[in-house]
Amino acid sequence: MDKETFVKEINHTGFTVQQNAFDPEKIRELNQFAATVAPERGHILTDRKWMGWDAVSKLEDPFNDVDWAYYWTRQIYGNDIIENHVKPRLKECADAAFGENNWVWHVTDFIVLHPGMDWVRPHIDTPYRFKEFKYAEGLIGLQFMVMLCDFNEDNGATGYVPGTHKYIIDSSSIFKNDVFYDFFSENYRQYTAPVGSFVCWHPRLLHSTMPNKSNEIRRALLLHAAEKKTARRLSLIDPTVNQSLRTS
Repeated sequence: MDKETFVKEINHTGFTVQQNAFDPEKIRELNQFAATVAPERGHILTDRKWMGWDAVSKLEDPFNDVDWAYYWTRQIYGNDIIENHVKPRLKECADAAFGENNWVWHVTDFIVLHPGMDWVRPHIDTPYRFKEFKYAEGLIGLQFMVMLCDFNEDNGATGYVPGTHKYIIDSSSIFKNDVFYDFFSENYRQYTAPVGSFVCWHPRLLHSTMPNKSNEIRRALLLHAAEKKTARRLSLIDPTVNQSLRTS
């Protein structure tokens, strides 16, 4: 991986694909572990209903009590493969983008996409989705996603619109305005990458998990890197890490 090219692609396109970055056998082992980590929040397939932290915590069997479209797990700490195989490689990228020691890992969890999930939900990510970071200048976050299986158009590889990270987007308006959906559907791209690859995107980039038309569950490891000052503020306002803010 060329770190200069990595930074250039994040700045110019807002998205980069790095194929075959990790030992595929280790990543397949990580996929097996991910299959044991229970859902923490997500959407139901049948009616697209949101299941928040509180609702999921009351389920006796969160894996099977609801028909999941996709879900996120709890944050993952101390896993040997993540800590000693994945993070050191991704650290090189984050160092190149933010500068060494100028950032921290903010969130590490799994996202799991089930067969039959057939809708598109373009959005932007932390930290820019929060109002106080809407107009933030410069790069203050990066979203990494490690493929725990082969990713392709059939199983919902992330769709993204190149260059949209250069625009100011009101996160709350995306879901209220069909123009965003039309624009996304007419301009998005997808990628193909084998197990052990990773993608990274600028969190302000308009993107979406895409329909899983396969018969297999698609899992990925998500790691969010945040600039240090930004991360301190996120620890107070982001319910993903501040449990006192969880209202659903």
